Amino acid sequence: MPRKEEQRIGGACYVGLDSLLELGRLSCFLERAPFPLFAFKQGRAVRIAAQADLFMGTPVFYYSDSTTVDEFLAYRIAGETEEVQLVPTASNASYLYAPVIRVQRMPEPLAGKKDFPDKFMSVEVENIPSLVKVGAYKTLFEEPPLPLFAFRDGSSWVVGTFARIDDYEEASIFFYSRTKEAPTGFVRYSYDKVGESTFVKRTDEPGSHYIKVVKLAEKHPLVQF
Repeated sequence: MPRKEEQRIGGACYVGLDSLLELGRLSCFLERAPFPLFAFKQGRAVRIAAQADLFMGTPVFYYSDSTTVDEFLAYRIAGETEEVQLVPTASNASYLYAPVIRVQRMPEPLAGKKDFPDKFMSVEVENIPSLVKVGAYKTLFEEPPLPLFAFRDGSSWVVGTFARIDDYEEASIFFYSRTKEAPTGFVRYSYDKVGESTFVKRTDEPGSHYIKVVKLAEKHPLVQF
């Protein structure tokens, strides 16, 4: 197979999250190793961001702005309570820790841009159980399930995930479903009752599996319906 022509990075896509809690869930929950986070000045705030995808040569970062920064982002869930905080040390074994890398200045190729002529192809599936089948297929290869991203679109919520149909980033597709129900932090499912997949706030029911749901501050800029 011929080698794909190399692409130059000409700017990054920064996608705002609803809160720092969403960043903690994205970077830590179910990951083999928490995502490294990059912290840098953005106006008067500190932007804390994780790169979670690459599309058509564009790195995709998900971020939350903060008034403070520290060495680690600590995350844990107990029952229906999720906690996230910025801390100086990774000393409490009950938390998962994402390292925070302080960047003096992001290089020009990773500066944010606003116009994206290339967008993900979108495929609407019938319901959340169908979406779970897309998000959970990687678990068959002992990999974490794909995260689901949620944002408002008019009177409904769009919940979807980015999945590649082959080894090339250009072949990524945004599979999504619409729902009137406001998504909570997780979708619970089981392999023998996939049709009963539902939004939940806790992740400790025996025999169940979970996919994280990450709320965006607004519509994803790389998605076009």
